[in-house]
Amino acid sequence: MKKKLLLFFTGMLFASLPLLAQKRLINGKIISAKDKTPLPGVSIKIKDSSVATSSDAEGKFQLEIEPNQVLLFSYVGFKHKEITIGSSMSITVELEGNEQVLEEVAVTAFGIQREVRSLGFATQNVKPKEISESNQPNLVNAIQGKVAGVQITNSGGSPGSSANIMIRGATSLSGNNQPLLVVDGIPIDNTTPVAQGGLTATEAPATNRGFDINPEDIQDLTVLKGPAAAALYGIRAASGAIVITTKRGAGGNATINYTNTFSLDDVNKLPEMQHRYKQGEQGESADNVQVSWGPSLSSSEPLYDNLGKFFKNGFAQNHDVSVSGSNEKSSVYTSAAWYKQNGIIKGNDYDRKSFRLSGDTKIGEKLKVGGTANYVKSDRTYFTQGSFNGAMGVYNWPVSDDMKNYLNPDGSQRRLDVTESGNDNPYWTIHNKPITSNVDRVIASGNISYDPVEWLNLTYRAGTDFYSEKFKSITMPGTVVQAYQNGYITEAATTNQITTSTFLATFKKDIKDDFHLSFTAGHNLETSFRETANLNGTEFVDPTLASINNVKEENRRTSKSTIRRRIIGVFGDFNADWKKIAFLNVRGRNDWSSTLPTKNNSFFYPSVSGSVILTDLLKELGSYQDDAFISYAKVRAAWAQVGKDALPHKLYSILGTYINDFTIDPRGYILYVNDYYGNPNQKPEFTNSYEYGAEVRFLNNRIGLDLTYYRTTSDDQILGTRTPPSSGAFLIYLNGGAIRNEGVEGILNITAIQKTDFSWNADINFSKNKATVLSLPGDLDRVELSDAWVYGNYAQGAAFLDNSVFGINGSVWKTNQQGQLLLDNDGKPQIAAEYAQIGDRNPDWLAGITNTFRYKDFTLSFMWDFRVGGKVFNATDAAMTFSGLSTQTLDRGTKVFDGIIESTGEQNTKAIELNQDFYQTLYVNNSRFFVENGGWARLRYASLTYSLPKRVINNIGLQNLSFTLTGRNLLLFTPYSGVDPEVSGSGAGVGGSGSFGFDNLGVPATKGVDLGLRVIF
Repeated sequence: MKKKLLLFFTGMLFASLPLLAQKRLINGKIISAKDKTPLPGVSIKIKDSSVATSSDAEGKFQLEIEPNQVLLFSYVGFKHKEITIGSSMSITVELEGNEQVLEEVAVTAFGIQREVRSLGFATQNVKPKEISESNQPNLVNAIQGKVAGVQITNSGGSPGSSANIMIRGATSLSGNNQPLLVVDGIPIDNTTPVAQGGLTATEAPATNRGFDINPEDIQDLTVLKGPAAAALYGIRAASGAIVITTKRGAGGNATINYTNTFSLDDVNKLPEMQHRYKQGEQGESADNVQVSWGPSLSSSEPLYDNLGKFFKNGFAQNHDVSVSGSNEKSSVYTSAAWYKQNGIIKGNDYDRKSFRLSGDTKIGEKLKVGGTANYVKSDRTYFTQGSFNGAMGVYNWPVSDDMKNYLNPDGSQRRLDVTESGNDNPYWTIHNKPITSNVDRVIASGNISYDPVEWLNLTYRAGTDFYSEKFKSITMPGTVVQAYQNGYITEAATTNQITTSTFLATFKKDIKDDFHLSFTAGHNLETSFRETANLNGTEFVDPTLASINNVKEENRRTSKSTIRRRIIGVFGDFNADWKKIAFLNVRGRNDWSSTLPTKNNSFFYPSVSGSVILTDLLKELGSYQDDAFISYAKVRAAWAQVGKDALPHKLYSILGTYINDFTIDPRGYILYVNDYYGNPNQKPEFTNSYEYGAEVRFLNNRIGLDLTYYRTTSDDQILGTRTPPSSGAFLIYLNGGAIRNEGVEGILNITAIQKTDFSWNADINFSKNKATVLSLPGDLDRVELSDAWVYGNYAQGAAFLDNSVFGINGSVWKTNQQGQLLLDNDGKPQIAAEYAQIGDRNPDWLAGITNTFRYKDFTLSFMWDFRVGGKVFNATDAAMTFSGLSTQTLDRGTKVFDGIIESTGEQNTKAIELNQDFYQTLYVNNSRFFVENGGWARLRYASLTYSLPKRVINNIGLQNLSFTLTGRNLLLFTPYSGVDPEVSGSGAGVGGSGSFGFDNLGVPATKGVDLGLRVIF
């Protein structure tokens, strides 16, 4: 019996051994060994297994393991670590900084990650914390001043206003110069319509579609600056690329992250007005005009601050909640966000709702699948600007009249000027001229990755970016615009879709321990489709009903446009390195574009880059030891060529029904006056780029310096220019012309103080770019931008031969070759027959300085943004000069102009009156009077964050709780007299050199204060 019992218990013991070896759940936290701060996104993997996870925002993770298994911990900039897990159920892991390796990672193309130390070209990463600190709803604005070589210009203070971004100047005189936007390996649309529903960009600048991205969803953002960096993305990345990786599930058990922000905004700066002269004309008082050329105001007459009182305090709120979780096989992340902004003008609003879901899972040991889906709904209400009876009325209203009194007793608009040149009262405009835009957008992608053998990876990724937009503009009866006095409505319905498909095969081979080789071959297909249906009508049958159905059929107009484009590309990417010291990268891509003629639609472009880690090389040669002074040194160089195709449907002329009845010698038919004459001989543009750089780090990497010099030449420009009306059209695209961009960039990172309770870090970036037009086709001496005209057509953007790409083309007074004024017989200046270059909008240099201080649970971060040089054309002041409100019109006496009488050649001695006629016909037509220095120094933001101590939040069951107070644009130092030198009069949709540097009667920029909360459950 005893023997049987012994055998029974012995059997039970052995039977229980597998149970003792069962997996168990371990909880862990990863912190920095230096300052004990948590490390998010650390990769945790079970050795000799595919099971892996990553740490969450608080450095925490959960993983099921077996006893005595080994965990591998890896994190960018820190030393790898291995830990054997015994019987502990909870561990804390400290990772030490890796000052020697510096394994910062950048996503270079199609999700391909490479160590920054291996790159032969310049890239720059922007951390999520830096994006959130700026507290900007528009992703593009969120990186202002953060990246060397990047110039970002907001188009004004209107909610939903677009932002223009250029990297290293402009490579095209007429085409798109903004970088490609890539999210999770899928190129997405960041365009800005130039015109919508018959309204030009100066009247209602649209929103750039990058605004749809929720900044809180971003995990990593990499700026690929030059053609070498963006070569694999093809022709759409000829101006660089911004590569975004969104957040994925991590950290084991699900965590809930909630953030909110409440913001108050106010006008940042307003132009100064004259308050000496009142409403009237020709020096006489008149209460039925909208100009201020009357007599002087007496001390007893009321004075109204129409401009200052029109703008109110704006309010915005932002709410974002996300859920994240993972296990050894799968991860999931989902978020929902709502952003609502009420602008500084009543009814000028923007509303964005977004939802995102992403997940990844492993199927077996070799297959991984994943996907993401993002839905965004945005609604915007505009306030018209430019010369379209919106903001213009605010800037021109006489100070002797109360603008708030905008209705007559019968409810009709109280008008000051019944002529065609008058403006609607801005208060009447708010209630009776609504403009709305409603966008529904879906961005979705899926990917599959398969490792058939250890040295081969196959990846396929497909995605689509689809959105529909409904745009509507209404003018109710009673407007001063005579053509619309009985009502006007215009609607535009647009659908836009970009679909991409990418296949990658990556081969890796190590030759002993010295050489590491990899080669990626890929295929890329992109199709885009855009369709817009326009309809408009005039004269409402029922004056109270704004509907196209309330317009007689004979007063309706309809049109439809369809744009298609397909790009097919094949590419190769070869990488080799010797002992992780010397690196070589060779890339090549061939594209076939549907927008070019068959004989020219295939083109190939290569790139070669390399880098050498000098400190490691000297160590390998035995001539250098670890040095605390010079910790790291690297040199790099790159050459690249990249192509750019034409706009869709420009090979053949579009038929029209217009008769040429509006030129000097009218005759015949115009094919289509609003489009370009067809050119079946177009060929692609090409940009050649050279880049050299060096990185040096000192004092155990506490000081880092990165310097870059680049030079690009863009040839065979696809140039949109004017053609004689006798050709049957006014515009045509030609190949011809060249641009050169040359510049330097510098990045300085300083860890000034690094203590347990206190740290101070400073990041400084500097850039200088000069863009020059080297040649133009035929006898052209400039390329004018039709979409960059300002009020009165006094000036426009233009690129000038042997001069700046970013010039200002303006009307001037007539002079001789010596620069002397040529006056008429009465001693008056004369307007020159041709426009002249009157300024260069390109800044001399840009810089940004970000300081971050941390003291225990407090963090203070602030950024100064600098722009030196660069001219701004103040069209707002030109309009105020015409109306008599500009301070430039205070001199209303007489003047003898220093010049010569053209007809006699004699020195002028005659005095002329500086009256209304002089200012309105002569003064405003010398655009040089309105060109100003657009430099600035501004406190872009200052953000103070307090995080509750761990002992406090643990007691209430939270992982993190923090409060943030942020100020935006609180300080601005500038010699510019207008609203803000950071302006883009026609928004971000204008091609070529764009419309930045034109202050054109827009909604003023704002400054604001934000209060935010972040809590993690």
